[in-house]
Amino acid sequence: MFKSSIITAWVFLGVFPFYSNASPQSRQTQSREEATKAIRKTAYEMMKAFLTQDVATFKRHSAKRTLDLIELAYQAAREEPRYQEEFQKAGITNTDQFLNYFMLGIATQYLQSLPVSPDTAATRVANDSTITFVSDSDARIVLRGTGFARAKLVSRAWKIDLTDWLKGPVLKEVNDPELRARIKVL
Repeated sequence: MFKSSIITAWVFLGVFPFYSNASPQSRQTQSREEATKAIRKTAYEMMKAFLTQDVATFKRHSAKRTLDLIELAYQAAREEPRYQEEFQKAGITNTDQFLNYFMLGIATQYLQSLPVSPDTAATRVANDSTITFVSDSDARIVLRGTGFARAKLVSRAWKIDLTDWLKGPVLKEVNDPELRARIKVL
């Protein structure tokens, strides 16, 4: 349903609490180094979850805004006549099933175009991303110049926000004016 250009967007989800007893300057450097490692670890976990359709792990690492976008995409797809028969055949009746179905389709395409194991693909994503901190609780993540995600520290856990990266491809598929407006304001 959605373009394969958003495949890499699904790889960035994160969780990481960090603590330090060092000096403020040393603590910031150390914390950012630890956070970078944690974001890379999370990118690995997310990509593996994506390729194995582990919806629970995907959701656990996602920012609320990203989950809201997925819910709106499901609502739009459910109301779109061209997808109703497909959803009925696949037994899709809720957002988690929609997310699983979506991940299965994109993961299959990804693994066919790049025949590697989920572990290898996840390692590549984790190691090939560039992480730039905007603040101690906000980082920008870029994968090979293809787009970006944001990592936000929420309650000592990194959550990845893919909303801005995914909005364009999602909006191309959504015809309902009300849902389009709701997606645009996310």
